[in-house]
Amino acid sequence: MKNRAKRIRCGEYEYCGYRLINHGYYEPDRCVWWEAVNVITGCSDFHEHTKRELIMSIDKDIATRQKE
Repeated sequence: MKNRAKRIRCGEYEYCGYRLINHGYYEPDRCVWWEAVNVITGCSDFHEHTKRELIMSIDKDIATRQKE
């Protein structure tokens, strides 16, 4: 069973040790940006256009680390 993103407040979620933040529409790129910040280190590790893509990137990274 996959984990689900837990909503903290509007545009902010927690998922597998990351805080997912919606930065909204970014005019120069003409798109919406999401960011995943590691809760422990405070580093921004992932950036994607949708929350779904962000979660997929996190899951892929976790799977890669588990194989090592």
